[in-house]
Amino acid sequence: MIKSSRLWIHPSIIWTIIKNTPTLDPLVILLNSKLYYIENKENHKIVSFATVKKWSDCIEIGTVYTNPQHRGKRLAGKIISKIKKDYGTIWLLCKKELIKYYKKQSFKVINKAENSIGKRQRLFNDTLGKILKYQLVVMMNKKV
Repeated sequence: MIKSSRLWIHPSIIWTIIKNTPTLDPLVILLNSKLYYIENKENHKIVSFATVKKWSDCIEIGTVYTNPQHRGKRLAGKIISKIKKDYGTIWLLCKKELIKYYKKQSFKVINKAENSIGKRQRLFNDTLGKILKYQLVVMMNKKV
């Protein structure tokens, strides 16, 4: 069962984001983003989660993470489906190697986004992307 709450209620998730996301999305932490998650039935520890950031002009999926022992069970896909159902049109920024995964989730690459996501993509790619040696891509899933 997919649950939701605010990020700050789960300090262990904040630590997971800090430890396991290469570019650390500090905005999900600072904004106390909405958190969607799945718990292990036996010990009630969160095994998969995604964060959602609300901007004035769009909704963005932020950090998506599944504990390595629970990967391959489609948990993140279930969470993303729930987010799409709750919000409709969803945006995200991802590395190029994740495009194939998100296309399976019905997302499409957007070459020129003129919203806050596009601005963040350009800022990242022009600064940190050059240092970290990778670029981010904007993707969108539009509810029909």
